[in-house]
Amino acid sequence: MINANVKWAGKRQLVATGEKSGHSIVIDMAKDKSGDDTGMRPTELLLLSVATCTAIDMLNILGKMKIQLSRCEVKIEGAQQEDLPKYFNKMKLKYILSGEGLNQKKAEKAVSLSMDKYCAVSQTLKGRTEFETEIEIV
Repeated sequence: MINANVKWAGKRQLVATGEKSGHSIVIDMAKDKSGDDTGMRPTELLLLSVATCTAIDMLNILGKMKIQLSRCEVKIEGAQQEDLPKYFNKMKLKYILSGEGLNQKKAEKAVSLSMDKYCAVSQTLKGRTEFETEIEIV
């Protein structure tokens, strides 16, 4: 089991802590939503969970391919359905990669393995969320 804890810190601010890591993050709402705008929004955290999960996979997979990355950036945007609940029905991930020995074929294989096999976050959303990926080697 993986455990985490969320504590209310006043108004709309929450502090979330991963029990295994002990690290915390502040979550809040915008001022026009009764918050103080002191932290990220829950929807941003979900997008970042997908992006960081797949980025870590990419680092591991390309490392096993003996690729020495000099850059690994994942930009993500999500579209939510208009009606409640406004879940993400589409996410687009753009991978920007550089590294010695890296080519399009290896990058595509790493992205595919991450998104289709290893990334627990994207796999949790699969079926409800459509994923689109783009790879740019710079």
